[in-house]
Amino acid sequence: MATKQLQLFAVIAILALSACNSETSNGQTATTGTTENTSGSTNNKANPNNTFWEELVMHEIKDNRGVVSATVPLPSSWKINANGSISGPNNLKVTNYPLHSFMMNYDPNLQYAYSQTPMRAMPEIGQLIQEDVVPSAQSLGFKYIKHYELPEVSKIDKWYSDQLYKAMPSESYIFVYGIDLEDRNGNPAFLLLHTTRSESQSMQSWGYFASLLEADNGKLEKAKKQYLFGVTNTRYNLEPIMAYNRSEAEKAGQSWAAFNKRMAANQAAFEAHQAAHINRTNAINDAIMSGWNERSKAMDKNQDQFLDYVYERQNVQNAETGEKHKVEYGYNRYWMNSDGEYIATQQQNYDPNADENMNQQNWQELNKIK
Repeated sequence: MATKQLQLFAVIAILALSACNSETSNGQTATTGTTENTSGSTNNKANPNNTFWEELVMHEIKDNRGVVSATVPLPSSWKINANGSISGPNNLKVTNYPLHSFMMNYDPNLQYAYSQTPMRAMPEIGQLIQEDVVPSAQSLGFKYIKHYELPEVSKIDKWYSDQLYKAMPSESYIFVYGIDLEDRNGNPAFLLLHTTRSESQSMQSWGYFASLLEADNGKLEKAKKQYLFGVTNTRYNLEPIMAYNRSEAEKAGQSWAAFNKRMAANQAAFEAHQAAHINRTNAINDAIMSGWNERSKAMDKNQDQFLDYVYERQNVQNAETGEKHKVEYGYNRYWMNSDGEYIATQQQNYDPNADENMNQQNWQELNKIK
């Protein structure tokens, strides 16, 4: 699920980045309207004395259902091509490169499930650029100069990612970097690198994608400013996002239902096989049952640990009664009342028994089971 979110995020972001904004000559954002044929006009025209900003038109980016997913202002002389790339005057072009996605499993109980899957933890940005970006840039004839974070672009990417449905709780970290390059002739180029990382209890999913901006010597700085201003002013339509979230939530529910059904069928087949086996081997029944019980306990423990990982659950125990419970993972302290309701808190010093808002109920602290 996390990989699919990375892929969707990359596709939408690449589409949105395929259209770039610009500013008016006095530094204020140009306001524009949209039309059915995706071309609107700005409320101003380029100042003939200003070589940086051009007249803008609004372009609608549509999904495969024909629904507008985003609107982006684009200089009138720029063109979005069918493959999502951009072309313009002065040999301007923006080339989009596909998403590279990776994962890292930290749960030893699930190592067998991912034994055939290559694992790679996300390195820090400097190492990632040296390991992945620099060799790719060199193969295209570019030399790495420097990199720097672009906080405003990171903010837009993070906002979009936060709108997407997630089947399991996780923390997401999204950063966008600008990378200055230089070709063999000393002409500058600009690479926009988007990175995204999702962390859960025992799993890390991450990836990156990039867009390369090129233009004639002396024209790149103008194009770069227009490009970055456009990226930070993309406007997303919420309807496709909500449609995606509804679809993913439904798929997740179906997946868990199918998984539980398979597990029940497997358990039933296993129990039937064991019963038949026991009936055929009464002479050594005690020895067989002893071994089966040990294996069954081990299987139950492994399955329980797997489900705890999937559902992000923490095992806790009531110190007074010895009763064990499962609660949401990720908090420092847990408390439970006589009705089986529990409170999870990150505050080490919080005690609901001293909280007047808790209606004088008796809360018993639950201890984490490692």
